[in-house]
Amino acid sequence: MFLTILNIVIKMFSNKDTTIQVDLRKKSSIKDELDFNNLDIQSCMVVLVVITAFLLSVISVAAAQAPVI
Repeated sequence: MFLTILNIVIKMFSNKDTTIQVDLRKKSSIKDELDFNNLDIQSCMVVLVVITAFLLSVISVAAAQAPVI
């Protein structure tokens, strides 16, 4: 599972295409933007869930009370 997520993240950030692409069509939704930039919505959602889980775990540890001795 972790390797699958890692492969998706590497695939997203390994795009080194620096050519300027111009699309004059109206982009009315986020799906149009994702399709134009050749991004997969599922990989974006996986990265969003992983980042959210990490942030929630950090917040829960930071907000935990110290044990009473």
